[in-house]
Amino acid sequence: MKVVPCPSSPLLAKRIAEELGTTLTTVNYKKFPDGELYVRVDGKSDEYIVVGSINSSDDLAVLLLLSDVLEDVKLVVPYMGYARQDKVFIEGESVSIRALAKLLESWASEIITVNIHSKEAESHFRKLKNLDAMPLIGERYSNKDVVMVSPDRGSLERVKVAAEVSGCEYDYLEKTRIDATTVEIKPKEMDVEGKNVVIVDDIISTGGTVVEATKKLMQLGAKSVEAACVHAVLADFAAIKLFCAGIRDIIATDTVEGVFSKISVAGIIAKNLR
Repeated sequence: MKVVPCPSSPLLAKRIAEELGTTLTTVNYKKFPDGELYVRVDGKSDEYIVVGSINSSDDLAVLLLLSDVLEDVKLVVPYMGYARQDKVFIEGESVSIRALAKLLESWASEIITVNIHSKEAESHFRKLKNLDAMPLIGERYSNKDVVMVSPDRGSLERVKVAAEVSGCEYDYLEKTRIDATTVEIKPKEMDVEGKNVVIVDDIISTGGTVVEATKKLMQLGAKSVEAACVHAVLADFAAIKLFCAGIRDIIATDTVEGVFSKISVAGIIAKNLR
């Protein structure tokens, strides 16, 4: 058994290989001047574990090319891109995650991901294990003087998991319309004045929701505000927007590798691969 690292997840692939007590397969990747990709895998193994998040269309193309080379594959896609298009919103649309599921499951014997976008997205797969990294975020804040807040009610259950592991209080931000032009945003029950607040969510993409939440929490007297998430996509200069809004730090896992990847999901992935 060997681990095949994709360009999107080299460090996580190395960490998973170390957890499993195996090695990385040497893979050669190249991009031609016209944008086409090239893949060559060196050596042979009885079983391969391919590790690669889908952060871009190039990452998807890499998996497609690897599928032409490798057989008997377990596929680890820590961040499952295309999962937000999980149903038809406008007639004639492609359900992107359904198309992706068909492609990946035609190749891999098993697929592992972490905190896929929705249950609707998960429902399009037959061979998927959807792992939860929220307990890891909870462990990060264990025995720290913080309270956790979900930016909306929809993410409350995720925050509850992290908060119960860390042993801290939790709440969610509720929007109340006062009149035609005024919307009040505040925690449902908690008073955040003088407290260290951690906004917890599964994905931070453009950061707009977290920026809005941060400004409101600071107005309500929060001592400090951090953001913690599983997938730090941070598109469109989101990190700058967050810091300018007053965020003290951004804590994320290595499903999307970057400077804020301070928690590794390698352990929970390796546990499910053994």
